[in-house]
Amino acid sequence: MIHLTPRAREELHEDEALVFDWHRVAICCACAGEVSLRRAPRHTVQDSRSYRPLPSERGTRVYAHRMAVPHLARREVTIDCRRTLGVRRFRSDLPPDFGLRAVLGRAGEPTPGGGNS
Repeated sequence: MIHLTPRAREELHEDEALVFDWHRVAICCACAGEVSLRRAPRHTVQDSRSYRPLPSERGTRVYAHRMAVPHLARREVTIDCRRTLGVRRFRSDLPPDFGLRAVLGRAGEPTPGGGNS
């Protein structure tokens, strides 16, 4: 389940969606990748075959690339938003190396010092 903080809910515009993207980080292993979070126009991800909706709180729109969905399934994730010089930055509480940990079977292990993606 994906949870948004009140600030993130407030900052996400009606025509936007949050997207967990998958970035391939290895040439030899097609499944190795990294996950990042971004905002996108809602119509571009709703109509795409590459993105799937994630279970989230009512009224929120969160999608994930089809390669990231298995790693985010059945996981509690909180998304917050901060403004830096007027720019909205959405961040999750996933560790910065979450994608690599997930494909290696270590996604549940704690990250030293915590971290956000």
